[in-house]
Amino acid sequence: MNLNPKTKLIIESLTLKLNSLANELSAKGKNIINLTAGELDFPTPLYIQKEVKNKVNLNKYTPTVGISTLKHMIAGQIYKDYKWKVTAENVAVTAGGKQALFESMFAILQEGDEVIIPTPGWVTYKYQIILNNAKPILAPLNKKFDLDIKEIQKVISKRTKAIILNSPNNPSGSFYSAASLIALKKIIKNKAIYLIVDDIYSKIIYDKTYRTPALFAPQKKYLILINSFSKSQALAGWRVGYVIANKEIIQAVTSYQSHTTGNVSLLSQIAAQEIIKKGDKTKKFIQILKKRRKIVAKLLQTIPRISYDLPKGAFYYFINVSRIETNTEKFCEHLLEAGLALVPGEAFGSPGFVRLSFSASTSKLIKGIKIFKKICKKY
Repeated sequence: MNLNPKTKLIIESLTLKLNSLANELSAKGKNIINLTAGELDFPTPLYIQKEVKNKVNLNKYTPTVGISTLKHMIAGQIYKDYKWKVTAENVAVTAGGKQALFESMFAILQEGDEVIIPTPGWVTYKYQIILNNAKPILAPLNKKFDLDIKEIQKVISKRTKAIILNSPNNPSGSFYSAASLIALKKIIKNKAIYLIVDDIYSKIIYDKTYRTPALFAPQKKYLILINSFSKSQALAGWRVGYVIANKEIIQAVTSYQSHTTGNVSLLSQIAAQEIIKKGDKTKKFIQILKKRRKIVAKLLQTIPRISYDLPKGAFYYFINVSRIETNTEKFCEHLLEAGLALVPGEAFGSPGFVRLSFSASTSKLIKGIKIFKKICKKY
């Protein structure tokens, strides 16, 4: 079949593939503890459900990149969170963070451009860059999963168009230090390099020293801020995110979206408005996640030949199993056969690691890590 040659350059997201496979096996009756999902396991807050239920009769299109009231509300929230003065014209509402990222890249990238990705990093960045005719350039993080400025300096070139910063980081759960962000700011201060700041986990924080990379952008005209309500508000399936950028980028995003998906689901936009209006419930989620994080750490301490850092944000443990098995795709196959689904580090550019999501019930975490320990001992 004569398909677009780009289809040979991309593969299905391994995280979504494994999550689907685990769910399929569960549906067939196999007992699978699924700790792959990058989403909260909490139900959507009742106050959101109630508001959406009351508006379910609404069925018309909205403006392509969002209801005006929602865009104004997001602009106000951006000033509150970032002290960055933007207007509704700087906001585009998208179907989750993925669409926000892709359309932003579409707006700024040209053939031959390069985009630096600190690695390990989210699997989707690489393929979105390729789909937009640019080249992904990997820059390894240091051993503490902080920015390695020397590595970034090595790969910055005349073709560098953007750097993607995701902090707290998926998959490591770490965040970038203020010192490393200040150093990066100095390097790119006089360069026309965009900072694409993926702040999707910025509200799920366990360490008060956190500062978003967006605060370290040397020039606001080269700052593209990506966020969504998916992770922190238990709205993953509702698909509602947004881009904050200069007006020219937002106009390009608007044009693109008008010919692809059109507006985000009206009911999802109503849900987002309700969150901003009444205040998010992330703090309640974090209290539960903190307890789970502690339980997982205690259980992992009993397993020899592995190492890990306590996550400072998000809801992942990124576990080094290289002393047991360096091919973690193979390792995760053994785990799945035993009834546990984890994501191999190869998905993030880090063989020898596995990602464990602790956004699951305490009973699932205990059962899952019991299987993990059993397989580790068998190797």
